[in-house]
Amino acid sequence: MNLNYISMHSKLSKFRLGILIPFLFFFLFYSCQKDDDIYNATLVLTQEQKWTSEVFTAMQAIYLWNDALPETLDPTKYATTGNALEYLSGLKINPETGQAIDHYSFLDKIGNLSGEITQGTSSGDYGFMITAAFNSSNQVSFYVTYVYKNSPAGLAGVARSYEIVSVNGSEAVHPEITSDGYLVSTSAGYTNIVNALFNSSTASFGFKKPDGTTVTTSLNVGTYAINSMLYDAVLEVGTKKVGYMVFNQFLGTSSQTELTNTIGKFQASGVKDLIVDLRYNGGGSVETCEKLCNMLAPSKANGKTMYSYKMNADLTQYYVSQKENITVNYTKTNDFQPTTIYFIVSGSTASAAELLINNLQPYFGSNIFLIGQTTYGKPCGFWSTPIGYTENQTTTKKGYDLYAVSFEVVNANNEGGYYTGMTPGTTKHPGIVAYDSFWLPWGDLNDASLAQAINHISSGTFIVSAPLRVKSVNASPVATIDRRFKGMIDFRKHLK
Repeated sequence: MNLNYISMHSKLSKFRLGILIPFLFFFLFYSCQKDDDIYNATLVLTQEQKWTSEVFTAMQAIYLWNDALPETLDPTKYATTGNALEYLSGLKINPETGQAIDHYSFLDKIGNLSGEITQGTSSGDYGFMITAAFNSSNQVSFYVTYVYKNSPAGLAGVARSYEIVSVNGSEAVHPEITSDGYLVSTSAGYTNIVNALFNSSTASFGFKKPDGTTVTTSLNVGTYAINSMLYDAVLEVGTKKVGYMVFNQFLGTSSQTELTNTIGKFQASGVKDLIVDLRYNGGGSVETCEKLCNMLAPSKANGKTMYSYKMNADLTQYYVSQKENITVNYTKTNDFQPTTIYFIVSGSTASAAELLINNLQPYFGSNIFLIGQTTYGKPCGFWSTPIGYTENQTTTKKGYDLYAVSFEVVNANNEGGYYTGMTPGTTKHPGIVAYDSFWLPWGDLNDASLAQAINHISSGTFIVSAPLRVKSVNASPVATIDRRFKGMIDFRKHLK
């Protein structure tokens, strides 16, 4: 489910879907590109090579780490625009890891991602996500981690915790693994699942439910409205009312409506302890993240800093010169004020989901806890940039939307930079490590992470002897199985 220039003048006057910069600013870049433009003008470039030139020009202007880019780029050295982007995004090295810091920037088919996030719809899939793990027979199996209720799978009754036991009548659904726990991507149990999920428009799945019964369901891919709120409930823990919400994606208006309804229910119920389950939340809209921050923030945060943008030196200088505000302040929109928040997180918790946690920490202090696994680590985001087309052209659009990292965010305490993720149970992020109980339905009090939160609310302590970890399995390559979007995108026209 998951989960963007033609001449120098026109290309750089619209460098993202979100911010429009006058041409005079980008004239600064003309001198450094002039020789390269003359060079390219003497060549007969393929369409992909022309788009490569546009990507390079755009990144010189908006890329957060444009100080690592070369002065010029020969587009003929790259077979595809994607190859060129892979080279460019690998130039900035993270001193903490010795690896490229940017494993985020990407190209998208025109409008696909922006349409899904802003409109809250998905198409061309069945509407459920899976994970690999060992089953009770010590076989590697695939389990359903979540389902969108309006999707083909959701309407057919498929649910979290179901184990896939057959595909299209074949029981070859248990992939082989290497000695170090990686899936063998050429094994039948792997290819059958991948082909059915991602390369077919229809498939028959056999599912085993937690009670041991099986059901076979034929599914067709479809277009459907995504529900960001996978589950919510008010739990009674002693005399306390506890709000529990599984929030899966920061979409546009649809997510904001769901959040308003759920938080309103919690407020009406007198909830003071809140559990926000972000274990599969890969991010999305920055604007929606802001709205949730405002809903959860205490009244003392009103009018104070929520977060600030950090950009490359050229963009920063421009915004300072234009007296643009690159800091977003809290605007409290409701009366809901939880005293304690527990965030359930995992390696799939990314970007706007991490931004939510980071934004709230200065105002909750020691009353924010993280439960689960180290998060993905993405304190930066994108502005969508048109490549090969202009946003308002009436002819058929060809090209890409470029999502090159354009900004980093820091909270009111100037804290950010969590490129290696947020780890539960550390000094910076109090809480405890727990593992995903994907074999249990949402809201089950035996869920390892939920149980930790409930125990802390009732007793003030976490469970030291946490449930044993399920033997791990790695997807190889991860992108083949986990195709959920991980990022934060600011679609707005101006910083404010």
